[in-house]
Amino acid sequence: MIGQVVLDYSKETSKKHRSFRNFIRGISRESTKITYVKFLRAFMEFHNIKNYDEMVHFNTKKIDELLEDYIDELEGRGVKGITIRTNLIGIERFFEMNDCIWHKSRIRKSIKRDDGIPGGREPITTKEIKRMLECTKSLRIKALVHFLASTGIRPGGLVDPVLKIKHLMEMSRPNDFTNKKWCYAVKVYDESKEGYWSFLTPEATEALDNFFAWRENRGEKITQESPVFINIENNKHTRFQHLTDKNTRFIIDNLIRLSALKRKKVSDKRFDKSIIYMFRKRFNTILKLNNEVNSNIAEKLMAHKKGLDGTYLQPTQEECYKEFIKAIPQLTVDDSERKQVELDKLTEEKSELESKNEELQIALKKVDELWSDKQRMEQAQKQS
Repeated sequence: MIGQVVLDYSKETSKKHRSFRNFIRGISRESTKITYVKFLRAFMEFHNIKNYDEMVHFNTKKIDELLEDYIDELEGRGVKGITIRTNLIGIERFFEMNDCIWHKSRIRKSIKRDDGIPGGREPITTKEIKRMLECTKSLRIKALVHFLASTGIRPGGLVDPVLKIKHLMEMSRPNDFTNKKWCYAVKVYDESKEGYWSFLTPEATEALDNFFAWRENRGEKITQESPVFINIENNKHTRFQHLTDKNTRFIIDNLIRLSALKRKKVSDKRFDKSIIYMFRKRFNTILKLNNEVNSNIAEKLMAHKKGLDGTYLQPTQEECYKEFIKAIPQLTVDDSERKQVELDKLTEEKSELESKNEELQIALKKVDELWSDKQRMEQAQKQS
């Protein structure tokens, strides 16, 4: 596993180099640490620099030249400006955490702006998801596709920390006093200040339960610490090891090819629909176009930080679930399932109207009784 190799490298290097310890200090997420270390190592390998502590003693001019030469190299290879800026994040953090001085603003302004159409803007359609599902018999892949479509989760949300059974909570249908499971709530980025609640549609919940049942039939003892998604070897043995974000991309990419999903190429390496984020784009579009869904809570369900609301607005799990339910019909993939959800919704609304009508009739009856009592009292007073 490449990620584990990078983490092991970080652990050993931090023992030898104080500057490297400063660099990774304060990075809580493993995924962020892995990414930053990879950026920094690529920079050092390009310049053939082997000693981290030596690099922090470079003067301003030297650091400027190192960064400029590296940017020129990346641009020469056709790397997009937005990617270059991303690659600089880890490198800049190293210099910042070691009190180095360089002309950051000028260096960043020298990076070319991308004029082409950016990739990954288009959402996948419900029809395309349905076709993808029809191209696989794997219960794991079906559950994964439904999971991505229902939550709009980022790839890192699957592994940072690893999603486990303990992060799932059963949710019942509103006004169902039997507490029968209808959906799953999913705690993403658990034990982090960026943690939030996401939810699975009834359809996605059923797909995940089918996957769990399949795992148990294969002999796995599923506990609260078991990963929601596991790796499966090509042989008949199960590796009780979580599915990584890289594995997820590979699975979905392969499914895209099998289903002949059309993606338009907008550059040498980018398509209009990204492998994972096309699900997130669909999720976002559905929530934002639904006028019944509170827009601020929609941002929370996307794990977006939106101005002061990102700090001060802290809706409860139940409040988020209430808004998510409004989008279930549009998020549901299968036509028959969607029609059933819509029928259930209409039935529930009819029941509520009938209940309110019954309450209204009772209230009107009481009004009539009070009016009759008042008239009898007035008549009695006149006769006396």
